Amino acid sequence: MILLLTAIFLLLLLLGMPIGLAMGVAGCAYFLFSGQDMFLTMLPDFIFNGLNSFVLMAIPFFLLAGEIMDRATISGRLVTFSNILVGRFPAGLAQVNIMASMFFAGITGAALGDVAALGKIFIPAMEKEGYDRPFAAAVTAASSLIGPIIPPSIVIVVYCAATDLSVGGMFAAAIVPGLLMGLSQMIIVYMLAKKRHYPRHEVKITPREFAVSFKDASLALLMPVIILGGIMSGVVTPTEAAACAVLYALAVSFGVYKSLNVSQLPDIFFSAARGSAKLFFILAFIGIMSWIFGFERLPLLLRDTVLAHVPSPWLILLCMNIFLLFVGMWMTEGPAILLFAPIMAPLAVSVGLHPFTWGIIMVMLLVMGLITPPVCLVLFATADIAELPMEKVFVAILPLFCANIGVIVLLNVFPELTLFLPRLLGFL
Repeated sequence: MILLLTAIFLLLLLLGMPIGLAMGVAGCAYFLFSGQDMFLTMLPDFIFNGLNSFVLMAIPFFLLAGEIMDRATISGRLVTFSNILVGRFPAGLAQVNIMASMFFAGITGAALGDVAALGKIFIPAMEKEGYDRPFAAAVTAASSLIGPIIPPSIVIVVYCAATDLSVGGMFAAAIVPGLLMGLSQMIIVYMLAKKRHYPRHEVKITPREFAVSFKDASLALLMPVIILGGIMSGVVTPTEAAACAVLYALAVSFGVYKSLNVSQLPDIFFSAARGSAKLFFILAFIGIMSWIFGFERLPLLLRDTVLAHVPSPWLILLCMNIFLLFVGMWMTEGPAILLFAPIMAPLAVSVGLHPFTWGIIMVMLLVMGLITPPVCLVLFATADIAELPMEKVFVAILPLFCANIGVIVLLNVFPELTLFLPRLLGFL
């Protein structure tokens, strides 16, 4: 019956049905064909249970805070500060691109928001300075993947809701991997700059210029500090921290930067509401699938079957990593996490990984799907901004793709990289 459920779900996806609705129809089909039609009357309960999590209330607030800061034209301030920090290195403007994405990740928490805000700035600027356009687009696309990793991250909140993990602990576990992803990309860019003789962006920095730039960007950079500090200190819950972030974003945008006006607010609220509704629609129907998986004892069945037939924990981990990399090529990270996290997390724990470690690895693997065809939303968005065929951007992004995969391998081999900060902050 699970195979039938899966077949119906995949068929509906291939026919173009929205993923949330496909889950609901496949779940109803399971009840009808399995003889469990008595549970059809409980569908409203299953749907409600899919949404009945306090931590999920943080998602609309995080989306709204990101929208406000994005519309407040803070990207230019972050770019200027990043330029002062790393602009003098080889391939300086490409390094600035990556550094700005790392800063922007702590504000929006979404890859597409990063591409939309920074792509239109960096791709023309890098081409004008002598970089080839595919490389400029590739750096923009690859660095945007840091957005869903460095907290606050909407994807990590979804994972915590699906697996009942501490949001604060997962946020702490994600900081080092996110920084490693950015550092690995900067190293690859440095090596390519030496080989291809990319231009060096000369930047003369005076203490006054540094102070002015830091002051200009500090209010934007303070938002993730407030969110993470509040959550990790236990002063506020993730939902309360997200609400505080909205108030802070409004205060900074209207009171300090003065870059927003009241007439923009309806569009900002509508955009955040639309993004939340799309995700909550999937969350509602995943409640049906979750109940079916639990009723069929699928997580335990998968764990016992794999452990009985695959003797090596490393081989199990390798297969799980490859599977998720493949899933990410076909599904966006939110629905994939909701569908597979409850099933695969027990198996990962059984082979010796801490839940925090596996959660970060799973998120990173699925996020890689944003730049791997065929369902590569970030790659398509970047190619559109750069006015290039998607294939050219994909070829140019391969070295940076390999750098990201290298970080994931590192986390599998050295899980302490994800556990150091959670242990230090008392989450372990």
